[in-house]
Amino acid sequence: MKINKILLFLILGLINFAQGQDLKLFSPIVISNLPNGIINNEKVNKVILDYYNPEANKMELSFLKYSSDDNVLYLFDSEKKEFKPFLYFNKIGKNVSTENFLGIFRYFDLTQESERCFKASSASGNYPSHFEKINSIEVLEKDKRFLIIKINYSDIYDFKGYGVLVLQDYKHTIKSN
Repeated sequence: MKINKILLFLILGLINFAQGQDLKLFSPIVISNLPNGIINNEKVNKVILDYYNPEANKMELSFLKYSSDDNVLYLFDSEKKEFKPFLYFNKIGKNVSTENFLGIFRYFDLTQESERCFKASSASGNYPSHFEKINSIEVLEKDKRFLIIKINYSDIYDFKGYGVLVLQDYKHTIKSN
């Protein structure tokens, strides 16, 4: 009788433990370039920033447009259906963009700390716990044709990681015949 009660308690405990597990712990965040896309009849950089899913079409996509002439990286705002400035490369010490949504990373502001480093902070004060967040964005290389950035992030368990994006300014691409 005593053993039956102990077994019942263990079984119920294991069932509750299995139901309470968060499967995102076993899914890495993917930050990667995809083949370019077209928005408003312009070639743009299509990127993925989401937890890994074998079906890539179900992952969060973002569209970025690099303009070396304006010295700005633009982010497509899907609600307003237009590009908004995301990174200005000449505003050291100033807030360069606010309330950004980049893939699964939500509600963050960016401040340019140096020529090559942008610090991210929560748009609403402190980040709540169990929240994916961008810590900083570093410019690894920037010229007329390409922009290479490194995105340093933390996932919901505060595991740190990074991803590298290679973005292209399509106005300055070599035209092939």
